[in-house]
Amino acid sequence: MREDNSSTDLGTVVAAVRARLEPTHPARDALRSTAGAIENAEPELALDDLCHIIRFFGVRITSEEYGILQAVAQRFSMTDLLEDAQLLPFIGL
Repeated sequence: MREDNSSTDLGTVVAAVRARLEPTHPARDALRSTAGAIENAEPELALDDLCHIIRFFGVRITSEEYGILQAVAQRFSMTDLLEDAQLLPFIGL
């Protein structure tokens, strides 16, 4: 596994997203599984989980955060995941 700084990068995005959400937003709970994957050094799983959460809950992300997701996806040859997730409509705060 090539963890390098992918877990740190994903952790930064997850923390920023959670901080923007209202305390009762259901995505906050869902992001716990993403944080768990990061803590267990499973950045590929965390990236997949995060993409699904963004799309399912309609969570907005910044273009910088999307850039981080792209960089992590490239590290793991998972760029098709971002294309399949169709996250572009959720970028912009």
